Amino acid sequence: MLQSDATRRREQLEHLAQVHALSQAIASAISAIEKNDLPQLETYVAAQETICNRLSGTKGIFPLSPKTNALANGNPEAQLQQELRQAHVALAQLNRVYAALLKRSSRSVGLMAALYRQSAGYDRSSAPAPQRHSWSCEV
Repeated sequence: MLQSDATRRREQLEHLAQVHALSQAIASAISAIEKNDLPQLETYVAAQETICNRLSGTKGIFPLSPKTNALANGNPEAQLQQELRQAHVALAQLNRVYAALLKRSSRSVGLMAALYRQSAGYDRSSAPAPQRHSWSCEV
């Protein structure tokens, strides 16, 4: 029974480390999008995929509800469970930010593609007078 508890704690600590690593990879991917650095973004997306595959293989390591954690104050097991819960909550928030950023980036790329398609249709040699168009998009 003692070995089982030690194994479970080790698995929970590994799970917590993976959740923190995933959060860091997502934050780095957001930074790569901000910098418009495609190679770096690809690297972090690959890292996210690897970490998600590892996390999907873990079983039975779910954080306790906040009510249960409040009842077991001072217990190292409950403290670890609380850390797991907080890490998952922070990851969920970061995930929402990441999803919103990707959605906006997708719209921006669509606008830029439409702009380039439209400008490719103009024959610049026979254009009578240059006209100024202004386009704006969110990044």
